[in-house]
Amino acid sequence: MKHALLLTVSLLCTTPLVQAELVKVFENIRGTEVYIDTDTMGGSGRFRKVWEIQTYRTPSSEGMLSMKIHKEYDCKEESARMLGYVVFKGKMATGAKMGTVETPGEWQSVSKNPGGKGGFRKVCEK
Repeated sequence: MKHALLLTVSLLCTTPLVQAELVKVFENIRGTEVYIDTDTMGGSGRFRKVWEIQTYRTPSSEGMLSMKIHKEYDCKEESARMLGYVVFKGKMATGAKMGTVETPGEWQSVSKNPGGKGGFRKVCEK
């Protein structure tokens, strides 16, 4: 018993911490990429929530290179809305935070946004 406990403790100490499971769901010719953090997918049935990362090839005029977006999908109506987001100076939600918005947006059809359609398919798949 003592050896099993020692083995378990030593494995926990040498096992790397689990990173977020990011799955790319969209990329366009301008270099915009959208990733879903599958570890944050929540909800069941019609409404599902997830954190997404949008990262860009070149910075905006303000210096933004990525956004981390809390999104809600309506799997029945095939629509989505942003619940909030954080803007970053670095790629993949790294670097200095430039700002945070915590006001939910309007529902929009995912068919109007190719990046959103990729996220919708992943989050709402059966």
